[in-house]
Amino acid sequence: MQKIGIRAKFFLQLGAILAVCLIGISVVNSQLLEKVYIWNVERTLRSMAQQTEESGDNYLFLVSEFEREQGVSIDLYDAEDNYLYEGSGYFVSGNKLNIISRKENKDGSYFNVVSAEGSTTQYILYGKTFESGYHIEITAQKDPIQENAEIATKVTTTITVLALVIALIFIFDYSRRFTKPLIQMNEVMENIANLDFSRKTDIVRKDEIGTLANNINTVSDSLDAALTELRERNAKLQEDIDRERRIEKMRQDFVSSASHELKTPIAIIRGYAEGLKMNMDGEKPEISQYCDIIMRESDKMNELVLNMLEQSLYSSGEKMPAEEYFSVAEYVDEFIKSVAPIFDEKGITVECNVTDFEVFADKKQMTTVLSNIVMNACSHAKNEKIIKISAEKNHNRVKINVFNTGSGISEKDAENIFNSFYRADKSHSRKEGRFGLGLSIVKSIVDNHGCECGFENKENGVEFWFTMKCASENSKTEG
Repeated sequence: MQKIGIRAKFFLQLGAILAVCLIGISVVNSQLLEKVYIWNVERTLRSMAQQTEESGDNYLFLVSEFEREQGVSIDLYDAEDNYLYEGSGYFVSGNKLNIISRKENKDGSYFNVVSAEGSTTQYILYGKTFESGYHIEITAQKDPIQENAEIATKVTTTITVLALVIALIFIFDYSRRFTKPLIQMNEVMENIANLDFSRKTDIVRKDEIGTLANNINTVSDSLDAALTELRERNAKLQEDIDRERRIEKMRQDFVSSASHELKTPIAIIRGYAEGLKMNMDGEKPEISQYCDIIMRESDKMNELVLNMLEQSLYSSGEKMPAEEYFSVAEYVDEFIKSVAPIFDEKGITVECNVTDFEVFADKKQMTTVLSNIVMNACSHAKNEKIIKISAEKNHNRVKINVFNTGSGISEKDAENIFNSFYRADKSHSRKEGRFGLGLSIVKSIVDNHGCECGFENKENGVEFWFTMKCASENSKTEG
């Protein structure tokens, strides 16, 4: 079904309203015009009777004037029904009148519709008895009234039809001029909705429609400028993202390549240092000392290279997790037993409160995560030197918490704590031979598992945490 436009709707609605009004006027006029005429005649007859009663002895002149000017016939009787004045109307004189209808009034007067015997002509007869006892009857011919009403009705109907036709022509022209700017603005807005800002409205008016047209042009220009700027920014942002990706790829490639390339010379240096120490042991103490330093620093370099390589593998996604089901309680217990000598050496008290949850993850990689977080806690544990390990279930994740007493993490360090080579306490980290890669490895492994990690400053320390998938939830997903 084709949609009716606003111009057609406007024309049809205004035309319908006007047509209903004019037709209503014509119908009312045809129904009431005759009644109004008759009512007006009756009112005139009453008025003539009243004026005659009020004229006293001068009634003869007044009555004759009424007959001559109004075209009526008047008969006036005394109390004994003797003629005081006999009407001169030719249309009723000498004819017997038959009463067709009669209407009594409250004041004793009456209206009769009568006709002359042998004739279809009808008359309206008004009769009234004065207080003086006189009685008056005024007769007026009814047919001319009816004829005038019919003529008036025909004229009114004709005028109504002509007025309606002329009005519809003007309404059509007005609706065209009124809706033209609205249609144009609608077309412009449709272009704007389709992100086409080339078309503008050319409406020049000083009313609200003109203001709306100017506002549409303003909005179009503003949206065009904003969209152009947004596109430029998006293009620049995409360039920045691509550049960052290239830089990140170059960094990963460099770390991977450098790690592989450094492993061999480090091993050679260490080997030669060991050989040098074995061959020259005891000859010169300083040579042995130098060899120890070379070997110790070679070990640090080798550890750094291994950490860099591990970080590169995790962050690039080349070393994805081999997930399996295992118990969190056993996983934590095995780790604590393996590093118990380190706790004893550093004088750290470990408190473990782990509920036995089953998880689905790469156990070896998650052991690396727990080890790096716990070793980080060992390095920063102060005061009571307490480390607390706990586990809790949250929806479809098991959350492992590692708390250590000591200082919290400052705001400036919080944003970079999981970045590669970042060390909040650089001097302390250097003494312990840490390189700032442990927490970065933690984040890469956790991200590869689709889980989360983070930290929270506590009242007397800091708590790091990471999550693993619940085994039950994974089983539901697979099923």
